[in-house]
Amino acid sequence: IYLQKQGYNVLKAFDGNEEERQCMENLLSSACFRYENVFLPKELAWELYGKNLVGSVTRLENFASCAYKHFLTYGLSLQEREEYGFEALDMGNVFHYVLSEFSERLSESSYTWFDFPEEFGEQLLMQIIEADTAAYGNSVLYENARSTYVITRMKRILRRTIFTLQKQIQGGVFEPKEFELSFQSVKNADAIDISLSEEEKIRLVGRIDRVDTYTDDNKCYVKVIDYKSGNQSFDIVAFYHGLKLQLLTYLNASMQYEKEQHPDKEVIPAGILYYHMDDPVVEGSEQTSIEEINEMIRKQLRVTGVVNDNPEIIEKLDNSTGETLQVLPLRRKKDGSFYKTDMLVSKDDLDLLSSFVTKKIKDLGRD
Repeated sequence: IYLQKQGYNVLKAFDGNEEERQCMENLLSSACFRYENVFLPKELAWELYGKNLVGSVTRLENFASCAYKHFLTYGLSLQEREEYGFEALDMGNVFHYVLSEFSERLSESSYTWFDFPEEFGEQLLMQIIEADTAAYGNSVLYENARSTYVITRMKRILRRTIFTLQKQIQGGVFEPKEFELSFQSVKNADAIDISLSEEEKIRLVGRIDRVDTYTDDNKCYVKVIDYKSGNQSFDIVAFYHGLKLQLLTYLNASMQYEKEQHPDKEVIPAGILYYHMDDPVVEGSEQTSIEEINEMIRKQLRVTGVVNDNPEIIEKLDNSTGETLQVLPLRRKKDGSFYKTDMLVSKDDLDLLSSFVTKKIKDLGRD
Protein backbone atom coordinates (compact mmCIF):
# COMPACT_ATOMS: atom_id res chain seq x y z
CA ILE A 1 0.00 0.00 0.00
CA TYR A 2 2.90 2.36 0.86
CA LEU A 3 4.50 1.62 -2.53
CA GLN A 4 1.21 2.24 -4.27
CA LYS A 5 0.74 5.66 -2.57
CA GLN A 6 4.29 6.71 -3.43
CA GLY A 7 3.82 5.57 -7.00
CA TYR A 8 0.72 7.65 -7.44
CA ASN A 9 2.56 10.67 -6.03
CA VAL A 10 5.25 10.15 -8.66
CA LEU A 11 2.58 9.70 -11.31
CA LYS A 12 0.94 13.02 -10.37
CA ALA A 13 4.25 14.81 -10.66
CA PHE A 14 5.10 13.13 -13.98
CA ASP A 15 5.13 15.60 -16.84
CA GLY A 16 4.25 13.69 -19.99
CA ASN A 17 1.60 13.16 -22.56
CA GLU A 18 -1.54 11.11 -21.95
CA GLU A 19 -0.14 7.94 -23.60
CA GLU A 20 2.98 8.01 -21.43
CA ARG A 21 0.95 8.63 -18.28
CA GLN A 22 -1.38 5.72 -19.15
CA CYS A 23 1.62 3.42 -19.69
CA MET A 24 3.09 4.34 -16.32
CA GLU A 25 -0.27 3.87 -14.62
CA ASN A 26 -0.58 0.36 -16.13
CA LEU A 27 2.91 -0.55 -14.94
CA LEU A 28 2.19 0.77 -11.47
CA SER A 29 -1.14 -1.06 -11.28
CA SER A 30 0.51 -4.36 -12.28
CA ALA A 31 3.33 -3.92 -9.77
CA CYS A 32 0.89 -3.28 -6.93
CA PHE A 33 -1.74 -5.88 -7.92
CA ARG A 34 -3.04 -8.04 -5.07
CA TYR A 35 -5.24 -11.10 -5.68
CA GLU A 36 -8.35 -11.34 -3.53
CA ASN A 37 -10.06 -14.73 -3.39
CA VAL A 38 -13.77 -14.48 -4.22
CA PHE A 39 -16.37 -17.16 -4.91
CA LEU A 40 -18.29 -17.33 -8.14
CA PRO A 41 -21.77 -15.84 -7.74
CA LYS A 42 -24.33 -18.63 -7.36
CA GLU A 43 -26.14 -17.57 -10.54
CA LEU A 44 -22.90 -17.80 -12.54
CA ALA A 45 -22.11 -21.21 -11.05
CA TRP A 46 -25.57 -22.41 -12.10
CA GLU A 47 -24.89 -21.16 -15.64
CA LEU A 48 -21.60 -23.09 -15.75
CA TYR A 49 -22.62 -26.32 -14.06
CA GLY A 50 -26.40 -26.30 -13.71
CA LYS A 51 -28.39 -26.87 -10.52
CA ASN A 52 -28.28 -30.65 -10.93
CA LEU A 53 -24.73 -31.92 -11.17
CA VAL A 54 -24.25 -35.16 -13.06
CA GLY A 55 -20.83 -36.76 -12.98
CA SER A 56 -18.62 -39.65 -12.05
CA VAL A 57 -16.79 -40.28 -8.80
CA THR A 58 -13.62 -39.44 -10.72
CA ARG A 59 -14.99 -35.92 -11.29
CA LEU A 60 -15.40 -35.43 -7.54
CA GLU A 61 -11.90 -36.78 -6.92
CA ASN A 62 -10.54 -34.35 -9.53
CA PHE A 63 -12.26 -31.45 -7.76
CA ALA A 64 -10.87 -32.55 -4.38
CA SER A 65 -7.41 -32.74 -5.95
CA CYS A 66 -7.54 -29.42 -7.83
CA ALA A 67 -10.61 -27.19 -8.02
CA TYR A 68 -9.04 -25.13 -10.81
CA LYS A 69 -8.55 -28.23 -12.98
CA HIS A 70 -12.22 -29.07 -12.38
CA PHE A 71 -13.22 -25.52 -13.41
CA LEU A 72 -11.26 -25.71 -16.66
CA THR A 73 -12.52 -29.20 -17.52
CA TYR A 74 -16.16 -29.12 -16.43
CA GLY A 75 -16.88 -25.39 -16.24
CA LEU A 76 -15.14 -24.06 -19.34
CA SER A 77 -15.16 -27.50 -21.08
CA LEU A 78 -11.54 -27.15 -22.24
CA GLN A 79 -10.00 -30.22 -23.84
CA GLU A 80 -6.57 -31.12 -25.10
CA ARG A 81 -6.26 -31.62 -28.83
CA GLU A 82 -6.79 -35.27 -29.64
CA GLU A 83 -3.84 -37.04 -31.19
CA TYR A 84 -3.80 -40.25 -33.18
CA GLY A 85 -2.20 -42.81 -30.87
CA PHE A 86 -2.68 -45.44 -28.22
CA GLU A 87 -2.19 -44.31 -24.64
CA ALA A 88 -2.24 -45.98 -21.22
CA LEU A 89 -5.88 -44.95 -20.75
CA ASP A 90 -6.79 -46.74 -23.99
CA MET A 91 -5.10 -49.91 -22.73
CA GLY A 92 -7.16 -49.73 -19.54
CA ASN A 93 -10.34 -49.39 -21.61
CA VAL A 94 -9.40 -52.46 -23.64
CA PHE A 95 -8.72 -54.42 -20.44
CA HIS A 96 -12.12 -53.53 -18.98
CA TYR A 97 -13.98 -54.30 -22.19
CA VAL A 98 -12.29 -57.67 -22.70
CA LEU A 99 -12.93 -58.78 -19.11
CA SER A 100 -16.57 -57.72 -19.33
CA GLU A 101 -17.05 -59.46 -22.67
CA PHE A 102 -15.27 -62.60 -21.43
CA SER A 103 -17.58 -62.77 -18.39
CA GLU A 104 -20.68 -62.27 -20.52
CA ARG A 105 -19.75 -64.96 -23.03
CA LEU A 106 -18.72 -67.30 -20.24
CA SER A 107 -22.17 -66.93 -18.67
CA GLU A 108 -23.71 -67.92 -22.01
CA SER A 109 -21.63 -71.12 -22.15
CA SER A 110 -21.96 -74.31 -20.12
CA TYR A 111 -19.06 -73.25 -17.88
CA THR A 112 -18.64 -70.87 -14.93
CA TRP A 113 -15.68 -69.02 -13.43
CA PHE A 114 -15.23 -71.99 -11.10
CA ASP A 115 -14.82 -74.69 -13.73
CA PHE A 116 -13.96 -73.45 -17.24
CA PRO A 117 -10.99 -75.44 -18.66
CA GLU A 118 -7.77 -73.69 -19.63
CA GLU A 119 -8.11 -74.45 -23.35
CA PHE A 120 -11.63 -73.00 -23.48
CA GLY A 121 -10.61 -69.88 -21.57
CA GLU A 122 -7.58 -69.33 -23.79
CA GLN A 123 -9.58 -69.70 -27.00
CA LEU A 124 -12.42 -67.43 -25.87
CA LEU A 125 -10.02 -64.77 -24.62
CA MET A 126 -8.04 -64.64 -27.87
CA GLN A 127 -11.23 -64.36 -29.94
CA ILE A 128 -12.35 -61.33 -27.93
CA ILE A 129 -8.93 -59.65 -27.98
CA GLU A 130 -8.47 -60.09 -31.72
CA ALA A 131 -11.94 -58.72 -32.50
CA ASP A 132 -11.56 -55.72 -30.18
CA THR A 133 -8.03 -54.68 -31.13
CA ALA A 134 -8.75 -55.02 -34.86
CA ALA A 135 -11.65 -52.56 -34.58
CA TYR A 136 -9.93 -50.16 -32.16
CA GLY A 137 -9.11 -46.67 -33.38
CA ASN A 138 -9.10 -47.46 -37.11
CA SER A 139 -6.54 -50.22 -36.57
CA VAL A 140 -4.10 -47.90 -34.78
CA LEU A 141 -2.82 -50.94 -32.90
CA TYR A 142 -1.47 -52.46 -36.09
CA GLU A 143 0.35 -49.34 -37.20
CA ASN A 144 3.96 -50.10 -36.28
CA ALA A 145 6.32 -52.37 -34.36
CA ARG A 146 5.60 -50.64 -31.05
CA SER A 147 1.89 -51.22 -31.48
CA THR A 148 2.54 -54.87 -32.25
CA TYR A 149 4.43 -55.11 -28.97
CA VAL A 150 1.51 -53.43 -27.16
CA ILE A 151 -0.88 -56.09 -28.49
CA THR A 152 1.47 -58.88 -27.40
CA ARG A 153 1.79 -57.35 -23.93
CA MET A 154 -1.97 -56.89 -23.58
CA LYS A 155 -2.58 -60.52 -24.53
CA ARG A 156 -0.03 -61.67 -21.96
CA ILE A 157 -1.50 -59.51 -19.17
CA LEU A 158 -5.09 -60.48 -19.97
CA ARG A 159 -4.25 -64.16 -20.12
CA ARG A 160 -2.56 -63.91 -16.72
CA THR A 161 -5.53 -61.92 -15.40
CA ILE A 162 -8.18 -64.41 -16.55
CA PHE A 163 -6.54 -67.43 -14.98
CA THR A 164 -5.47 -65.60 -11.81
CA LEU A 165 -9.03 -64.35 -11.31
CA GLN A 166 -10.27 -67.91 -11.75
CA LYS A 167 -7.86 -69.15 -9.05
CA GLN A 168 -8.97 -66.36 -6.70
CA ILE A 169 -12.65 -67.15 -7.27
CA GLN A 170 -12.00 -70.86 -6.73
CA GLY A 171 -10.26 -69.93 -3.46
CA GLY A 172 -13.54 -68.79 -1.85
CA VAL A 173 -17.28 -69.30 -1.98
CA PHE A 174 -18.26 -65.94 -3.44
CA GLU A 175 -19.74 -66.12 -6.93
CA PRO A 176 -19.27 -63.36 -9.53
CA LYS A 177 -22.76 -61.98 -10.06
CA GLU A 178 -22.56 -58.61 -11.82
CA PHE A 179 -20.03 -57.24 -14.31
CA GLU A 180 -19.91 -53.58 -15.33
CA LEU A 181 -22.90 -52.91 -13.07
CA SER A 182 -24.32 -49.48 -13.95
CA PHE A 183 -25.42 -47.11 -11.21
CA GLN A 184 -28.65 -46.76 -13.18
CA SER A 185 -29.50 -50.36 -12.21
CA VAL A 186 -30.10 -49.15 -8.64
CA LYS A 187 -33.79 -48.31 -8.32
CA ASN A 188 -33.61 -46.59 -4.93
CA ALA A 189 -31.14 -43.88 -5.85
CA ASP A 190 -30.34 -42.55 -2.35
CA ALA A 191 -26.78 -43.85 -2.63
CA ILE A 192 -26.11 -42.06 -5.93
CA ASP A 193 -28.74 -39.30 -6.17
CA ILE A 194 -27.80 -36.92 -3.37
CA SER A 195 -29.51 -33.69 -2.37
CA LEU A 196 -27.13 -30.75 -1.78
CA SER A 197 -29.73 -28.11 -0.93
CA GLU A 198 -33.39 -27.34 -1.60
CA GLU A 199 -32.46 -26.28 -5.13
CA GLU A 200 -29.43 -28.41 -5.97
CA LYS A 201 -28.49 -32.08 -6.14
CA ILE A 202 -25.80 -34.32 -7.55
CA ARG A 203 -26.36 -37.58 -9.41
CA LEU A 204 -23.45 -39.96 -9.75
CA VAL A 205 -22.96 -42.03 -12.87
CA GLY A 206 -20.57 -44.93 -13.29
CA ARG A 207 -20.07 -48.66 -13.53
CA ILE A 208 -18.78 -51.17 -11.00
CA ASP A 209 -16.30 -53.58 -12.54
CA ARG A 210 -17.47 -56.65 -10.62
CA VAL A 211 -19.79 -57.54 -7.75
CA ASP A 212 -19.46 -60.96 -6.08
CA THR A 213 -22.02 -62.29 -3.64
CA TYR A 214 -22.60 -65.23 -1.34
CA THR A 215 -26.06 -65.94 0.08
CA ASP A 216 -27.35 -68.30 2.74
CA ASP A 217 -30.77 -68.64 4.36
CA ASN A 218 -31.00 -65.13 5.78
CA LYS A 219 -27.87 -63.18 4.72
CA CYS A 220 -26.31 -61.84 1.55
CA TYR A 221 -22.60 -60.96 1.61
CA VAL A 222 -21.27 -58.44 -0.92
CA LYS A 223 -17.76 -58.08 -2.31
CA VAL A 224 -16.80 -55.32 -4.78
CA ILE A 225 -13.84 -55.73 -7.16
CA ASP A 226 -12.27 -52.82 -9.05
CA TYR A 227 -9.81 -53.68 -11.83
CA LYS A 228 -6.79 -51.38 -12.07
CA SER A 229 -3.97 -51.32 -14.62
CA GLY A 230 -1.70 -49.73 -12.00
CA ASN A 231 -0.89 -50.52 -8.38
CA GLN A 232 -3.59 -49.31 -5.99
CA SER A 233 -4.18 -49.61 -2.27
CA PHE A 234 -6.83 -48.20 0.04
CA ASP A 235 -5.39 -45.04 1.63
CA ILE A 236 -7.55 -43.81 4.52
CA VAL A 237 -5.94 -40.33 4.43
CA ALA A 238 -6.58 -39.93 0.69
CA PHE A 239 -10.13 -41.18 1.26
CA TYR A 240 -10.69 -38.64 4.04
CA HIS A 241 -9.62 -35.78 1.76
CA GLY A 242 -11.85 -36.97 -1.11
CA LEU A 243 -9.09 -38.33 -3.35
CA LYS A 244 -10.10 -42.01 -3.16
CA LEU A 245 -13.89 -42.27 -3.10
CA GLN A 246 -14.54 -44.93 -5.72
CA LEU A 247 -14.51 -48.16 -3.70
CA LEU A 248 -16.81 -46.93 -0.93
CA THR A 249 -19.20 -45.33 -3.42
CA TYR A 250 -19.28 -48.60 -5.36
CA LEU A 251 -19.96 -50.47 -2.12
CA ASN A 252 -22.91 -48.21 -1.27
CA ALA A 253 -24.41 -48.63 -4.73
CA SER A 254 -23.92 -52.41 -4.83
CA MET A 255 -25.28 -52.84 -1.29
CA GLN A 256 -28.42 -50.94 -2.26
CA TYR A 257 -28.71 -53.03 -5.44
CA GLU A 258 -28.48 -56.30 -3.48
CA LYS A 259 -31.02 -55.08 -0.92
CA GLU A 260 -33.43 -54.61 -3.79
CA GLN A 261 -32.60 -58.08 -5.13
CA HIS A 262 -32.88 -59.75 -1.69
CA PRO A 263 -35.43 -57.79 0.37
CA ASP A 264 -35.83 -60.73 2.76
CA LYS A 265 -32.12 -60.97 3.64
CA GLU A 266 -29.64 -58.96 5.68
CA VAL A 267 -27.05 -57.51 3.28
CA ILE A 268 -23.55 -57.47 4.77
CA PRO A 269 -20.39 -55.85 3.30
CA ALA A 270 -17.60 -58.40 2.95
CA GLY A 271 -14.92 -56.36 1.23
CA ILE A 272 -13.91 -53.67 -1.27
CA LEU A 273 -10.92 -54.81 -3.29
CA TYR A 274 -8.52 -53.76 -6.03
CA TYR A 275 -7.11 -56.25 -8.52
CA HIS A 276 -3.96 -55.10 -10.32
CA MET A 277 -4.01 -56.28 -13.95
CA ASP A 278 -0.38 -57.22 -14.57
CA ASP A 279 1.94 -60.06 -15.48
CA PRO A 280 4.79 -59.51 -13.01
CA VAL A 281 8.31 -60.90 -13.18
CA VAL A 282 9.47 -63.02 -10.23
CA GLU A 283 12.87 -64.34 -9.19
CA GLY A 284 13.51 -68.05 -9.27
CA SER A 285 16.23 -70.56 -10.02
CA GLU A 286 16.83 -73.36 -12.52
CA GLN A 287 15.22 -75.74 -10.06
CA THR A 288 12.03 -73.67 -9.75
CA SER A 289 9.12 -75.45 -11.43
CA ILE A 290 6.53 -73.76 -13.64
CA GLU A 291 3.84 -74.31 -11.00
CA GLU A 292 6.05 -72.75 -8.32
CA ILE A 293 6.65 -69.74 -10.57
CA ASN A 294 2.92 -69.37 -11.19
CA GLU A 295 2.30 -69.61 -7.46
CA MET A 296 4.81 -66.81 -6.82
CA ILE A 297 3.15 -64.65 -9.47
CA ARG A 298 -0.33 -65.29 -8.04
CA LYS A 299 0.99 -64.26 -4.63
CA GLN A 300 2.09 -60.90 -6.07
CA LEU A 301 -1.33 -60.49 -7.68
CA ARG A 302 -3.33 -60.94 -4.49
CA VAL A 303 -6.07 -58.34 -4.09
CA THR A 304 -5.67 -55.26 -1.92
CA GLY A 305 -8.23 -53.05 -0.23
CA VAL A 306 -10.41 -53.51 2.86
CA VAL A 307 -12.26 -56.59 4.15
CA ASN A 308 -14.63 -57.34 7.00
CA ASP A 309 -12.56 -58.68 9.92
CA ASN A 310 -15.16 -61.32 10.79
CA PRO A 311 -13.21 -64.64 10.62
CA GLU A 312 -16.18 -66.43 9.05
CA ILE A 313 -16.37 -63.85 6.27
CA ILE A 314 -12.61 -64.00 5.69
CA GLU A 315 -12.90 -67.78 5.29
CA LYS A 316 -15.67 -67.27 2.71
CA LEU A 317 -13.39 -64.88 0.81
CA ASP A 318 -10.31 -67.09 1.08
CA ASN A 319 -10.50 -70.65 2.38
CA SER A 320 -6.74 -71.29 2.26
CA THR A 321 -5.59 -73.55 5.07
CA GLY A 322 -1.94 -72.51 5.32
CA GLU A 323 -0.30 -69.79 7.36
CA THR A 324 -0.31 -67.38 4.39
CA LEU A 325 -3.56 -66.90 2.49
CA GLN A 326 -3.62 -67.29 -1.28
CA VAL A 327 -6.23 -64.66 -2.28
CA LEU A 328 -5.90 -62.05 0.48
CA PRO A 329 -2.51 -60.74 1.68
CA LEU A 330 -3.13 -61.97 5.25
CA ARG A 331 -1.29 -64.31 7.62
CA ARG A 332 -2.59 -66.51 10.38
CA LYS A 333 -1.21 -66.70 13.89
CA LYS A 334 -0.66 -70.05 15.61
CA ASP A 335 -4.02 -69.76 17.35
CA GLY A 336 -5.78 -69.39 13.96
CA SER A 337 -6.51 -65.67 14.26
CA PHE A 338 -5.10 -63.19 11.75
CA TYR A 339 -2.32 -60.69 12.18
CA LYS A 340 -3.86 -57.23 12.34
CA THR A 341 -3.34 -55.11 9.20
CA ASP A 342 -4.88 -51.98 7.70
CA MET A 343 -6.84 -54.31 5.44
CA LEU A 344 -9.00 -55.66 8.28
CA VAL A 345 -11.82 -53.47 9.58
CA SER A 346 -14.93 -54.21 11.59
CA LYS A 347 -18.41 -54.11 10.10
CA ASP A 348 -19.15 -51.04 12.23
CA ASP A 349 -16.14 -49.28 10.74
CA LEU A 350 -17.21 -50.29 7.22
CA ASP A 351 -20.62 -48.79 7.92
CA LEU A 352 -18.92 -45.64 9.23
CA LEU A 353 -16.81 -45.36 6.07
CA SER A 354 -19.94 -45.84 3.94
CA SER A 355 -21.69 -43.02 5.79
CA PHE A 356 -18.66 -40.76 5.54
CA VAL A 357 -18.35 -41.13 1.76
CA THR A 358 -21.93 -39.85 1.37
CA LYS A 359 -21.12 -36.85 3.57
CA LYS A 360 -17.94 -36.20 1.60
CA ILE A 361 -19.81 -36.31 -1.70
CA LYS A 362 -22.28 -33.74 -0.32
CA ASP A 363 -19.45 -31.46 0.82
CA LEU A 364 -17.63 -31.65 -2.52
CA GLY A 365 -20.90 -31.20 -4.41
CA ARG A 366 -21.72 -28.03 -2.48
CA ASP A 367 -18.20 -26.68 -2.96
